[in-house]
Amino acid sequence: MNLLRQALVTVFGLLLLTHPASASADEIAPELETPELRAKTEAEAKKLFAGLASSDRRRLVGIYVAFDRNDHDPGAMAACDDDGDYVIVVTDAMLRLASLVARAQSYDEANSSHAIEDYAEFVARSQVPGRRLVPPPSGFFTAPVADSSHDQRLREALAFVLARELAHVRAGDLVCGRPTATHEHGDDEWTPLEQRHALETAARLYPGAAAARDAEATIRLLDVGRSEEGALGLLRFLAHLEAERTAHGSRFSPTYLVQHPNSAARGSAVKAAAKEHRNP
Repeated sequence: MNLLRQALVTVFGLLLLTHPASASADEIAPELETPELRAKTEAEAKKLFAGLASSDRRRLVGIYVAFDRNDHDPGAMAACDDDGDYVIVVTDAMLRLASLVARAQSYDEANSSHAIEDYAEFVARSQVPGRRLVPPPSGFFTAPVADSSHDQRLREALAFVLARELAHVRAGDLVCGRPTATHEHGDDEWTPLEQRHALETAARLYPGAAAARDAEATIRLLDVGRSEEGALGLLRFLAHLEAERTAHGSRFSPTYLVQHPNSAARGSAVKAAAKEHRNP
């Protein structure tokens, strides 16, 4: 990181800490509300589930997405719920991160900037573990951001996050006991007990054949009409966050990075899979 960018990140951090109430939401970055982010996630999941082969749909009957209200730790994992059904769990912090990174990516595309990397540096230095995920600081975006591009990149990123977990489930890395098409009341919310059981399973499940699962996830999102660009933007952010954590000893270690490490290598796998899929 050059000296100018380092100085900017430092100034951003000081502004946020010394004037926490002086910036309005639209000065920082317009953020989508959690219900809207959840609705977009469910829409992408519906496309992915519909794209499964009929044999997989029968075997994984009733698979659904559940939302963990955790707003400070980005995470996503495949799991079994307390009824024995297949579920992909996504934290609200992951939804928020995907949206903020997608906005930074749309800004980069419009302005040939490095907002994704700058935001990663800011998060590495400013995020306090256990507190709500910080948005970019006031003044971070100094030129217009195309909302249409933001929405497209967000949906692509969400589709990739879901497809990556779906690849584990489809491959049989996780086997749930009693999958059923019945959707129980309360299934959409993830309970603390279910979370504990899922984390115990996750220790054995991840990272698990990472390159193959990322490649399959890429193909699945391409097959449902999404490009890999949003996935690459999210992985760019995560790769830079990993580098910052190594260089500066950041205390912030998202569960998603613990379970899905080596984001730069993952990005290479996504690019290779997309290229091969388009040019077999």
